[in-house]
Amino acid sequence: MKVDFEYQLGDLVSFKSRRLTEEYIDDFVLTGIVIDQRLVFTADNKFLVQTPEKDYWVPRPSLTLLSRAKIKT
Repeated sequence: MKVDFEYQLGDLVSFKSRRLTEEYIDDFVLTGIVIDQRLVFTADNKFLVQTPEKDYWVPRPSLTLLSRAKIKT
């Protein structure tokens, strides 16, 4: 089954994340590269985004495209 994902491997994306502590809630924006895609039939597709700190599984609506990956032929 061929699936057309909105974001492709190698795309540069950003998303909001939240750090929770007992004293405060810190919202910040992370930038990373899509390194894997997961088809989810019952919800939004998820994308594995690699950032300098760690990798995050992020649902499609949370991502913002910054730059498309160029396909080399």
